[in-house]
Amino acid sequence: MKNTPIYIISTVSDSSLSKLTLILQTLDLKIVLTQADQINQLSDGIVLLDSRNLDIDQHGIPCKINEISRKHQLALINVPKGSVNEYICVQMGIKAAFYTDIETDQLLKGLRCLMNGEWWFSRKVLSQTLASLFENMPASMQTPTIASQPLAENLTKREKTIIKLVCQGAKNQEVADSLNISPHTVKTHLYSIFRKTECRNRVELLNWAKQHTLAYQLMV
Repeated sequence: MKNTPIYIISTVSDSSLSKLTLILQTLDLKIVLTQADQINQLSDGIVLLDSRNLDIDQHGIPCKINEISRKHQLALINVPKGSVNEYICVQMGIKAAFYTDIETDQLLKGLRCLMNGEWWFSRKVLSQTLASLFENMPASMQTPTIASQPLAENLTKREKTIIKLVCQGAKNQEVADSLNISPHTVKTHLYSIFRKTECRNRVELLNWAKQHTLAYQLMV
């Protein structure tokens, strides 16, 4: 956790930002205050983009996100409650939206999720967004090729169950609770699944599941 740098991009310098920085520094996390035009020159990390005083689109999402490389885990901070469309956030690769009224313990829990490569949105938002992505996927991707079938066959029963839960928007801890295993074991299974499916992250895995029709087979 402590090895992942956290970059804060903000046009506002006030007590709220100072408090956040102090909390993160107290936990011995590497904090870097930077600007959007410099962020892509820095090593992979978590980017906390302060949404205050920024131009936003019709979904309440700062236009600045288009300047930030996808190599980073991106999250919005200081978001007014109800001002952003969380479903669009997920589609655009934003991993979290931390609202202005969030408690410190929840903020830290959310950051831990980001460091584990997870999303910090409700299971309902994730599952409905993924279902929408599946429905709108081109028909050419819906029929699995003969060459791709062995990949699905190489998955164990437990790995298929985990893919099912991931398709439903479950986070690592929720998968662990459902299967009565540890979060570490879930990570191990996910690494194996990523290797077998040649996916780099959950979004690619979900697209893979759709292409191989596993999403529908496993979600029944």
